[in-house]
Amino acid sequence: MKKVICLGKYETVFPLKAIGMEYRVCNTGEEAKEALISLISENYGLIFIEEDYFQSVQEIVESLREQSSPAITFIPGAGGSTGQAREKLRSILLKAIGIDIF
Repeated sequence: MKKVICLGKYETVFPLKAIGMEYRVCNTGEEAKEALISLISENYGLIFIEEDYFQSVQEIVESLREQSSPAITFIPGAGGSTGQAREKLRSILLKAIGIDIF
């Protein structure tokens, strides 16, 4: 069975422990990038990444888009959404279906 994990700052990922989700605390974009690289070869089906690290991991995420697993998605941090992940999703959907649904 594939696992689920979340990468982000402590205040973002720690509450997920209450629902049994694995997490890895990353305090910088570089730490998030290194963690993502190490997790790719493990048995994770879904990786949530704090949106604050979008720019740091974007190149890796793009290189994995053609693979079915792991699925990678961004979640807002404790301070709220930066909007970067939403804009990326918007461009992917626009390319895929040809209309802007946002």
